[in-house]
Formats: sequence, C-alpha cells, structure tokens
Amino acid sequence: MPDPLRLLVITGSPGDAPLVGEALRKAGLPAETISHRLVAEGLDALRRESFDLILLDPGREPGAAARVSEEAPGTPVVILASRDDLDAAVGALWHGADDYLVRETISPELLVCTVRHVLALKRAEVALGRVEHLWREIGRSLHEGVLVLDPGGTTIFAGARMAEILGYAVSRIQGASFLSFVDPGDVPRAKTLIEQGEWRRAEAELRLRRSDGATIDALLAASPVTGGSPGYLGVAVGVMDVTGQKIAEEKGRRRNAQLYVINQVVRTATSSAGMDELLAGVLEKALELLDFEGGSVYLLDPGRSRAELVAEIGLPKGFSFRRRIVDLNAPPYDAVLGQGMAHFVEDYLHAYPQDAGAGIQAFASIPIIAGERVVGAVNLVSRKVHVFSPDERDLLASIGREVGSAVERMRLHEQANFYLDLMTHDINNANTVAIGYATLLAETLSGPEKDLAGKLAAAVRQSAEIIGNVSTIRRIAEEALVPGPVNLDHIARSVICFFPDVDIRYLPEDRWVSADDLLSAVFVNLIGNAVKFGGPGVSVLITSREEGGTALVSVEDTGPGIPDAEKTRVFEKFRKSGRKSGKGLGLHITRTLVERYGGRVWVEDRVPGHPERGAAFRFTLPACPPVTGRSG
Repeated sequence: MPDPLRLLVITGSPGDAPLVGEALRKAGLPAETISHRLVAEGLDALRRESFDLILLDPGREPGAAARVSEEAPGTPVVILASRDDLDAAVGALWHGADDYLVRETISPELLVCTVRHVLALKRAEVALGRVEHLWREIGRSLHEGVLVLDPGGTTIFAGARMAEILGYAVSRIQGASFLSFVDPGDVPRAKTLIEQGEWRRAEAELRLRRSDGATIDALLAASPVTGGSPGYLGVAVGVMDVTGQKIAEEKGRRRNAQLYVINQVVRTATSSAGMDELLAGVLEKALELLDFEGGSVYLLDPGRSRAELVAEIGLPKGFSFRRRIVDLNAPPYDAVLGQGMAHFVEDYLHAYPQDAGAGIQAFASIPIIAGERVVGAVNLVSRKVHVFSPDERDLLASIGREVGSAVERMRLHEQANFYLDLMTHDINNANTVAIGYATLLAETLSGPEKDLAGKLAAAVRQSAEIIGNVSTIRRIAEEALVPGPVNLDHIARSVICFFPDVDIRYLPEDRWVSADDLLSAVFVNLIGNAVKFGGPGVSVLITSREEGGTALVSVEDTGPGIPDAEKTRVFEKFRKSGRKSGKGLGLHITRTLVERYGGRVWVEDRVPGHPERGAAFRFTLPACPPVTGRSG
C-alpha cells in the first residue's frame, strides 16, 4: 500500500480541510491532512517539515501564493477559491501556484485528478529543471561556445561559454541576429557557412566582434538541427576562440623567420675565408634578408680607442659613413660601442639634418658582441619609411651577437694559425739542422755509437713527419680541392729521394692522375709506414697501372705484415700498431686525401694468404690524359 500523501491546507474556512480529507478518502487516495488558518502558520510548518501538496486559500493576502511557493519550491500549490474569487485564483497562477479548485464544484473525482495532475506536472518540472541545470553546467565546462539559430539566422539559444567569448550576457545574444556578432568583412563567408549548415556540417574560420569592440579569431562548425523529426528547425553552431592559437602560430612563424635569417647570416659567416670576407658577406646577407638598402660594418681596434670601417655596401651616392670613428664617446657610438646598446632611428632627417640630401629615412646601429665584449657595430640604413618592431629589434640584436661570435672565432683561428705557422717554421728549421748534424755524426762514427747517431736522426725525422702531417691536415681543412692533372711518376720520384737509405724499387710509368700537390703526402706516409714497421732491411716496391679510367698504385713492403684483424682498422685516426711510436695520423691522412681525390685505399697481404711476408697498400686515383710539355 503506498504511503499516504501529506497535505498542508492553509485556509481561513473551517470546513475546507474536512472537505478535502473526506473527498480523498471517498476516491480511495490515502492522505494525511495538516491544517493551518493563517499563511504565517503555514509557512512555519513548511520550514519544519515537508509536504507532498499544499492547498492554499490566499484570502486577503494577494502575495501568499508567491511566498508559499518560494518557501517550498519543489512542492505543488493548488489554490482554493470560491466562485467570487476566480480572478484572484487565476492571478495566483502567475505567482507560483500550479492549479486551482472552486469550493462549490469540488468532487472526489475532480480533487483526485487535480492532485495527480499537479504532482505529475511538478515532477516533470523538477526533472526538466535538473536536466536544464545539467546542460548548463556542461555548457559552462565546454571549451567551445554553442549557438542555435532559427531558419532566419536569429539566435534562439546561447551557451554560457558563448557569452564569455563575445563578452555579452546570454540574454543579449539570444534574440539577436548571428551576423551582428560577425566582423563586417567576414559577413559574406558567415552567410555561406549558415547556408551550408542547413543541410550538412560545415566549418569556417571567421572574425567575431566582442562587446568591447575587439576582434577575435574563431573556428565555427555549423550543423543542421532537425529535432529527430522531418523538417529543418535551424542550425547549431559550435564556436572555438582560436585567437590565442593564432597568436602562438604567428609568434612561431616570426620566430622561424628570425631563425632562418640568423641561420643564413651564420652560414655566410662560417663559410668565409678571412675577416674582410666574413664581414662583407654578413653585411650583404643582412641587407638582402632584412630589406635594407645600405650599410656598413666597423671593428674596434685592439686598443679600443677607435673603430675602423671594414665593409660598406649600397650607401647613397655622395654619402658615406666616416672611414674611422675616433671619438667613441660621441653619440650614437657611446651607447653602441661603449655600452653595447642598439640604436634605432625611425626619423633620420630629424635626428641627422646634416644628411638631408642622402634620402635616408631610417637607421640602425647594432653592437657586434663577442662574449661580454663589444668588438664593433653593424649599421643599416633604409631610404623608405621604416618602423623597427620589437621582433625586428630582437632579431638585429641576435645578428650582432652571432656576428660577434664569428668574429671571435675568426680572430682565434687567425691567432692560432699564426702561432702554428711560427712553430712549424721554426721546428722545421731546427729539424733540418738536427738531421744534418746527425747524418754527419753517423758518418764519422762506427759501432754502437754509429747506431745511436742513426737513431737520433730517425727521431728527428719522426718529428719532421709529425710537423708535415699537421701541415697537411691544416691544408685539407682550410683549402678547397682544386684537382688538376698531376704526373704520378714525378711525384713518386720526388718522394723516393727523401729515403736514400731505403731499398726502394720503382717501376716508372708516364701516368697522369687528377689530384693536387698534396698527393706527395700519400707516398711519404705509405713509404714511411713501410720503413717504420719493416725494420732496417725492408724492401719497398712501387708500381702503377691503369684499369678502366683509374690508376691503381701499389706500395708493397717485405716487413712483418699486418694481421687480418687489423687490416680494416689501420686507417683510423690515432690508431697505433705494435710498439712503434707515432700518433697514428699518417694512414688516416692517406685515406682522407685519396678519398678527397675520388679514389679509395686498402691494404692486402703482399703474398696472398701470408700476412707475415709483408703488406701491400693499394689505392686508386682518377686517371687523366697526358699533358704535353709538363712534368708535374
């Protein structure tokens, strides 16, 4: 049996409560009736306990229905009225009441129908309210805004997120034309989007206008709304604010453009052979990429007392920066060269009226910074009106730092080369003298003393070999290959002369190959390797022949040979073999040079299958036709 209904009857008529109770009992609907004569008493009862239904006679209190409904928002309110008070009963329906009964017409059947109707209506209203609340919460949590447009393009629904995006209250959006929120320039595209959205999903990127007048970038997706029944009801539009994404994309694009410019400038700097070429190339590349017409580069002298002009491109006719800046305390160089601060002028004629005839509109002077020191400045001029954006100012400052790093590397490289050239020259002179004296000493001695003098001469020759290898490595790294016809016979004969005490057999051939003068280092290293590891009685055989457009050269020795496990590793840098001293550079240089010429080098057994009977180094070079009238 269902629980009895709990009814609260608020009425000044003593017979109302018994009448209602009796009618419900006759209809078979169990009910528990609580009665109060005054509205205030009924409100107190509502605060203490809950009821399923409220029967209210507002009497002379027109606001009673609203007060009772507010106190018990989830409980249905039915007005009890007489025929003379029907107007008041109908008015109560607009202020919180759900239905009304006329005392004179109450019957058990009518009462039950009314009760069941208002209870069902209230349950549906509460359920609908919960669903609406749920969807509003979902709408608030969505990253996208939601609009629903009727067939005429009027907004009939706007979600909370949509209000945030546009900066309007929901009530202001609803009832307004969707196109009124679109930037005027995008209205035609917005109309197309809505038209397409009437029959299929469509997307477009549009600019919308906020309440504060700001423009936002938005991605819109429109889809038809049918309501599950035939016919077109409108268009649902999802709106995503992509302004932040657009800003990030634009920032990334600008950053990529900056990195491209910096990368191009750095590539120009690193490919330069000398300081003047470096700075002229950097200036030319910067002018090309940054759309300036002219410029110049200054470098501070070692004493930091003046700045010298080292490069100048595209400056207006009759106008030139000074060849030398002597007063570093005069603007703008007091800030640029003295403090490392970039100087930008967007109204050049106003700042420098003395150059009015040059036609320059904008000027920038960027410090060249190496580490923490300012080493110079890059000046750029434009004959067009130019505004230096924050991104461009950052880019120019970055270029100044990159150029500074390149200048510093170039200076260090030049300084290192100077010391290396000095050392190589002096050590070679000392080695030449030492070899001469050691050779003379060996000729005047005999027995063990003669052997010691020979070892002394060998040690000095090894020092000379190291110096020679270092010089060769420098040339390989610094000089571009310019191959040309080289007489192989001439190269081999000139190298053999360096080893007068070694049994070297050479079968001469008038053969020409594509190489350069460093080819002699290949023969020096291969013969020297045979002598070093072959011992005093070693014999060396050098031969060459042509095979299919290449020259195959062999340098074979009768030394102890190379084990199979070592053959693939002998050309590695700093690879040593056995107990012999050295840095392991000779064979590595040999492979580098041969491959540089377009050939290859490898090692085999002099007698196949017998490593202990000597090694055979073989290499190939591109063959060339003989050159008449040349010997090397």
